[in-house]
This record gives sequence, C-alpha cells and structure tokens, in this order.
Amino acid sequence: MDLRAAWTVFRFEWTRTLTVPRLAFGAVLALFPVALLALIQYQGGRLEVAYGAPIALFVLIPQVVCLMGLLLWATPVIHSELEGRTWTYLAIRPAGKGAILAGKYLTATTWTTLVALVSLTACMPVIWPDTEPLRVFAVVAALTVLASLAYGALYVLMGVIFLRRAMVAAVAYTVMSEFVVSWVPATIHHFTMQYHLRCLGAEWLGWPDDLPHDFPIDRELLFGSLSTELHLLILLSLTAALFTAAVFVLRHRELVRADEA
Repeated sequence: MDLRAAWTVFRFEWTRTLTVPRLAFGAVLALFPVALLALIQYQGGRLEVAYGAPIALFVLIPQVVCLMGLLLWATPVIHSELEGRTWTYLAIRPAGKGAILAGKYLTATTWTTLVALVSLTACMPVIWPDTEPLRVFAVVAALTVLASLAYGALYVLMGVIFLRRAMVAAVAYTVMSEFVVSWVPATIHHFTMQYHLRCLGAEWLGWPDDLPHDFPIDRELLFGSLSTELHLLILLSLTAALFTAAVFVLRHRELVRADEA
C-alpha cells in the first residue's frame, strides 16, 4: 500500500468533510453524554458511588459516542462513493483501492476520536471523579482511541462486504456481540472488543486490587485472567486483521451500482 497516497486521501477527505452538517452532528454527538449526565445529576441520581464516574464515562464515550460516530462515518465510506458515482474514477487512480480505503478509514477514526475526546473533556466537570480524576481522564481517553481504531476497522470491513446493508449489519453486530455476548460468562466473550477494552480500563485504573468484595459484578467476568499486554496485543491484532481483510475484499470485489449493471 502506498502510504503517501493514503495520507493524501486522508488530507483530502478531512478537508472535504469540514461541512456545516458534519460539524453540527459532531457537536450534538459530543454534547449528548454531557446533557445526559447533567440530567441525571439534576434529577438526584448518585454517580458519586464508588467507581460510578469511570464506569459512566466508559459506557458513554468509547461505547456510545465512538460507536455512533463510526456507524455514520466509517460504515458507508465505499457505498457513499458508489451512490455519488465517483468510485469508478477513484478505483482507477494510481494510488489503488487500498490507499483510498486507508485514507477514508483514518478520516472516520480521527473525526470520531476528536468528537469523543471533546465530549470526554466536557463531561469531566459534570461527573468529576472523587479519586484520581486525571488518571480516569487519561484511561478513558486511551480507551477512546483504541475503540475508534478497532471498531472503525470492523465497520469499514462491514461496509465493504455488505455495502447497502452495512449499517444494518453493523448495528446488529454491535447489539448482539458487543452488548450481549461480551457479558456472557464463557470463552466466547474473548472475541468481542468491548471485553478487551473494559479489561484494559480496569487494569489501568488498578481495579483488580482495589475493588471491594461486595462489588456487584463478578471479577472474572469483568477482568478475565489475561495480562494487560495480551489484551492490548489482541485488540491491536484484531484491528490490523480486520482492516487487512477489508482491503483484501475491496481489491478482489467488483463494485457496480445496480443501474450500471
């Protein structure tokens, strides 16, 4: 893959997406967790309980903001070009399909990461953790970057495989796998990204040694028995494998609009 070409595509896509609708939606997405947390506090909800703030930030930022942004910005990267009748011209460029996909993937993930980090920063004054707030911010920020890269690679692959139904496939996978299977007390949850993300977050926050014995979630289900390094290696390997698969499928699949067939 031509890295210079991928960088060129990224810069072009980043400039092209600086539109009022994209900025407006990004602002709404970033402010959604802030509004939700403020409403909970206003209604008398208690997020000051032990570990309430980190858990709420993990759920709202890497698991809601990132997923919503990537669903809208990573999943349709190829289908949007087909609908706009520009894919034929892009595919015959010297850079190749892989560089085009890499540039679009980087655009979607950086956009999502930026929106998520803005949202995290705005959430901190609303739900200021009682202990080590800077550490909580740094951990959630790191998980946000990892989530954007991992889920972005997955959604790009789905966008290449399913095209018109990519959004439906991505939503179905997210609900069934990331929000259901990841909490199943069996080995299968090791194949979900949320499992490795939450294990990394727990390890980086020092929870395995600090959680009280009456914590409502089973320790083995929450943390597993793998090391931090292995969780990180698995997550990064999944990201690389999914993106490589997306490039492979794109290079060997003929993409034609229905009205051009």
